[in-house]
Amino acid sequence: MAKFASPNKPVTSTILLPRKKLTTQLPPRKSISIPSSIINLEHAVEISSWIDRRSTTYDITEIPYEFKLLLRGSRDGFDAKTFHKLCDNISALIVVIKVENSNEILGGYNPLGWNSTNYGYAVAPDSFIFSLKNENMKESILSRVNDQSNAFYYGQYYGPWFFHFGHSVSYGPKKWIYVNNDSYQPPIRNADGQFSIDDYEVFQICKNA
Repeated sequence: MAKFASPNKPVTSTILLPRKKLTTQLPPRKSISIPSSIINLEHAVEISSWIDRRSTTYDITEIPYEFKLLLRGSRDGFDAKTFHKLCDNISALIVVIKVENSNEILGGYNPLGWNSTNYGYAVAPDSFIFSLKNENMKESILSRVNDQSNAFYYGQYYGPWFFHFGHSVSYGPKKWIYVNNDSYQPPIRNADGQFSIDDYEVFQICKNA
């Protein structure tokens, strides 16, 4: 009607143009993988949480560390010489072993690193050993160092060695030992003494950028 009453007056409208629909593109989720034939992502989450002494575990998408594979026994060799060649003088090391003919996975964390040029025990208050959950064990066992002066041992005739848990050349290439004592508590396995392994791996734990 306004057009007919004032034919020369321009028509105005309050109707707005249709809004342009904006789409929000989320950043791609970071792909996380563990270069291991022994442990999985769930294990890596637990280990990362233990390193940081968290009261709750990280979410599986929030692992703050890269597990950099330095050595795999079945690929590189099980002897102590190879271990020292590939892993000496490197800090923040995780060792995991697969016990022969079982689902049992044992391991330990050495924040300082090993070397073969000296012999002796090391003080490492953040060191720990562990048994990881598997088909037969519902919960993992974390065993922190109790006697900090005997956290681990180093020398050319020993591979990875947490006090009374580890490998010595005198045992043979695929023989390890565990003896429950006060150096680490609680115990990570029921049986004391030597046992054979299927494989073992050593990782350097690197903080993600």
